[in-house]
Amino acid sequence: MNDIYMLLVTAISLGFIHTLLGPDHYLPFIVLRKARKWPLSKTLWITFFA
Repeated sequence: MNDIYMLLVTAISLGFIHTLLGPDHYLPFIVLRKARKWPLSKTLWITFFA
């Protein structure tokens, strides 16, 4: 059970770091926000669900 837990924590950590460091994951939402003049709350909401 310990091995599965360690694998799960590692996978979640790497996925989170990869998402933060990869601008291709969040740059389209920044561009959409500026083009459509969305408020920050709407942008964060849509980004979260995407």
